[in-house]
Amino acid sequence: MTNKPLLLAAQGQRPAHIPQWLMRQAGRYLPEYRAIRSQNDTLTMFKTPRIAAEITLQPLRRFPALDAAIVYADILLIPDALGLGLQFVQGEGPVFSRPIRSESDVQWLEEQASNTNAIMAKLDYLNETLQMVKEQLAPEVTLIGFAGAPWTVASYMLEGQSAHGEFYTSKMFMLQHPSLFERVMTVVTKLTITYLERQVKAGAEIIQLFESWGGALTPSQYARFCLPFSKQIITALKPKVPVIHFVGESAGLLPEVLTTDADVLGVDWRQDLSRVAASARGKVRALQGNLDPLVLHASQHELQSALEKILSAGCDLNDLGYIFNLGHGIRQTTPVENVAFVTDFVRKFRR
Repeated sequence: MTNKPLLLAAQGQRPAHIPQWLMRQAGRYLPEYRAIRSQNDTLTMFKTPRIAAEITLQPLRRFPALDAAIVYADILLIPDALGLGLQFVQGEGPVFSRPIRSESDVQWLEEQASNTNAIMAKLDYLNETLQMVKEQLAPEVTLIGFAGAPWTVASYMLEGQSAHGEFYTSKMFMLQHPSLFERVMTVVTKLTITYLERQVKAGAEIIQLFESWGGALTPSQYARFCLPFSKQIITALKPKVPVIHFVGESAGLLPEVLTTDADVLGVDWRQDLSRVAASARGKVRALQGNLDPLVLHASQHELQSALEKILSAGCDLNDLGYIFNLGHGIRQTTPVENVAFVTDFVRKFRR
């Protein structure tokens, strides 16, 4: 039993108010984050529990209507621990100095991953961060852990950086060397399961699996190369905690995505909540989403109109729980006062 609104909604219930959190709520749009960032590089912030815990808690201090804290981390910390040489380059984003491009690279990757305990030891900083955050949360606030889903993480490992479009290198590897690609996915999947199980032990009460680039695949590619691996992770975690599965640009993949057996489906902004609900009933317990992050740059009049439409749809899901969120992460240029407006409006909203 729980009195935490977000966990109740994830179980298909309707708490007294609509629970909410925001993807990337901890980070670069906040001036207090930028003050820390001016003195530290990105990887140092992820790997220093004191700093990461402070960044995780910043949005809850500024926006007390939030119902959850999501740990400040990155979806690429597993490949970093594997030794792929992760760097965050100004203007380019994440870059790997050792991308996976050949059979010998895959063999090297498997050798690196064979000592799971050594890899997880390199990621202990995240568990310490979770423990520090958990100690400081109000009793009704939920702590969210997360990881990147295998296809999304593997695409960075194969591209060597953000794909910015058609995912040419990673999809060509997948199509031309399917058995090698599946070996990469197997490595990522096994480590992700252990990584998330450790997050749960450290205090995470619900897990979000980010398949940010699922929409780069055709339905048949998703069903063959992506779905089985995501489902393995969700199946392993569900006995322990609820799982939210977010798949970006997933409208064309919805029938396949709904077979992962996740508790909550994170809906991107390109879809209508009511239409998704018609397909999702009986397959998930709740929906999460799905305000377009760019609407946070609009006037508060326009913002209120968009919120009323989404929240009304969320209240009409009937037999499904509902969690308010964005349809992707907050942009760096988002006005802080608009985030305050959104969180206050959602907390007070009643249909």
